[in-house]
Amino acid sequence: MRITIKDIAKKAGVSPAAVSKALNGQPDIGEATREKILRISRELGYTPNIIARNLVMKGNKTLGVLIPDISTPIYPVIFQGINERAGKYGYTLLLADTGRDLGNERKFISTMMENRVAGLMVSPVSNDVSHIEEAVRNQIPIIYFGGKVNDGMEDYVGVDNYHGALLAVSHLTGLGHRRIVMICDDLNTKTRFDRVEGYRKGMEEKGLAPDVFVDDEGLKGRECGMAAMTRILRGRREIPSAVFALNDLMAIGAMEALDGAGLRVPGDVSVVGYDDIPFASLPMIGLTTVWQPKFQIGETALEQLHQRLKGDGGRGNHKTILQPELRIRTTTGPV
Repeated sequence: MRITIKDIAKKAGVSPAAVSKALNGQPDIGEATREKILRISRELGYTPNIIARNLVMKGNKTLGVLIPDISTPIYPVIFQGINERAGKYGYTLLLADTGRDLGNERKFISTMMENRVAGLMVSPVSNDVSHIEEAVRNQIPIIYFGGKVNDGMEDYVGVDNYHGALLAVSHLTGLGHRRIVMICDDLNTKTRFDRVEGYRKGMEEKGLAPDVFVDDEGLKGRECGMAAMTRILRGRREIPSAVFALNDLMAIGAMEALDGAGLRVPGDVSVVGYDDIPFASLPMIGLTTVWQPKFQIGETALEQLHQRLKGDGGRGNHKTILQPELRIRTTTGPV
């Protein structure tokens, strides 16, 4: 049974109002009475109803965070950024993992609204967030982030994926590579599209023909990289001298396929990834990759939401684009 303020008041022989003042640190209560109330609340194991307290004090400090898959390496780092900045402002976070499922996303959004969160940070499952907007109905602000971010969303934090791909191509062509293939799983998000378009532009600027290999087997991540690279090696007379993968997991899968075929990285084929996930820098991997400012994405999303809640951010069309950087390691070398 949940202990309430009334239970504490009854045992202490005071009014519920006195208990509330003691628990909330208000000055107009005697010190001896305050200490008695606090001692009894500890003895009874009282835990405050944060939501109710926020509503009473008109200062809701609870925020909701929805991510699509906590096992995807970029999201724990993004959440660390959110959590650190939330602590600075005294916010409590409610975190939900949607498992890349629209039904779960709808359910968790509903749960967040029922729990009266002050605002939401969402890495959406789909490019279309109309179901989220309909559920929230402009009652609280929402900041979007993650791979599905696109210009159809009013407030978001994103990364310049186009520029990131340009960095990768510039690095490879600077090493003398001309046969550079890009492997990806699909082109269904703005993130993927921008990376592919940046690759195309970078190749064309060097007078080279873009070579985009889109895997159509429905695989993702490392499995997709292995399958795509295997198909390229089996189906072409001349293998590429370099591979640019849509993300790091695909790059690692491609490296496994190259190793299985007896090809050396970077001696025979150079490989570049994208994201700079935590284990990309391990000595046994040493992946050259395009770094995303993951921690900063989280910090910026929380800061943007905080400004909206303060009333400083206005409403709508606050789009922050962060810049990626190239991390050169041991998987790339000269032709």
